[in-house]
Amino acid sequence: MSQRRVGFVAVVLLIVALIAVGCQRQQAQQPAPQAQPAGQVPDLGGRTIRVATDATYPPFEVLDANKNIIGYDIDLITEICTLANCKPEIKSAAWDGIFPALQKGDYDAVISGVTITEERDKTMDFTESYIEVGQVVLVRADETRIGGVADLADKTVAVQRGTTNDEAATAMQKEGKLKAVKRFPTFDLAVKSVLNKDVDAVIIDSVAALGYMGTNPNKLKVTGEKFTSEGLGIVVREGDKELQSAFNAALKVLKENGTLDRLYQKWMVDYYKPS
Repeated sequence: MSQRRVGFVAVVLLIVALIAVGCQRQQAQQPAPQAQPAGQVPDLGGRTIRVATDATYPPFEVLDANKNIIGYDIDLITEICTLANCKPEIKSAAWDGIFPALQKGDYDAVISGVTITEERDKTMDFTESYIEVGQVVLVRADETRIGGVADLADKTVAVQRGTTNDEAATAMQKEGKLKAVKRFPTFDLAVKSVLNKDVDAVIIDSVAALGYMGTNPNKLKVTGEKFTSEGLGIVVREGDKELQSAFNAALKVLKENGTLDRLYQKWMVDYYKPS
């Protein structure tokens, strides 16, 4: 090999070596990919979320003196949207049509003390449960004949139409465990019927029973123990995985940072205390 060719090869090898060193240096200077923080909530990019609620169900949702919708569920969806970067647009809707309206696309979500059931899950999607409740028997404060669900065989009870309370009462009637069921479009009408002595009792969720006892001080009481155990969840349209995932991630954070405990204290304990 001639000296000229040897020199040429040496120059080529030197250039290759310098390029390799330069590449290594450039790779070393590039920041390593950042791992996603555990529990990070997906960013919904400021998306407006149309939320339906039946604002007749204290302490979950109710109208205040100025007709503003307030309650545990309202604070909860607001906290969720703060974490997920979305804007909740909350509207009160009649319970009878709330799920068809969601499925039609009038709303993106429903938060209204909704029990997670297999039947509902066939046509809509739920978040994880954010609170556990149970059904109870709500009666007038002076009621002495009813000590719990076992004493309803010859009694008439009120429920809100289309709820799991309605389902439970219907099953009990078929089994001869209560005399009759009166169904109302809202729970406040069901409660009014027991206060007016048109029915003997109301079958209602335990937390909502506390709410109505708070809005009707010394007029109502829960008799007996809870006879079901149910988880409540936020509903989204079937297939809206983006919203479902963001809500679930936010709920996880709110459970871990104590926000759900704070909301429980605010709405289930402190709100109805005498001022």
